[in-house]
Amino acid sequence: MISLSKNTVSAAAAANTTVGTLTLLDSTGAARTANWSLAPCAAGYFNTAGAVISTLRASIPAGFYPIQVRANATNVDLKEKARFIIQVS
Repeated sequence: MISLSKNTVSAAAAANTTVGTLTLLDSTGAARTANWSLAPCAAGYFNTAGAVISTLRASIPAGFYPIQVRANATNVDLKEKARFIIQVS
């Protein structure tokens, strides 16, 4: 399972503003280190650097933006993907 710590950001946020942090959990609930990727559906507004989702540019129009993330655990055989909605207000 993948969780996102926060899914809201201001429309006036600067580029590279942190939206939230991703966590990959295994079947026991333990957090796992992972390599992360963001599917192209992020509309050019969001980026991933490590486990952090951030704004790719400044002044994103207000709205709801779907993103899809993929995680590939580094020390165990665990791959997950999840969809989240980022609210820009």
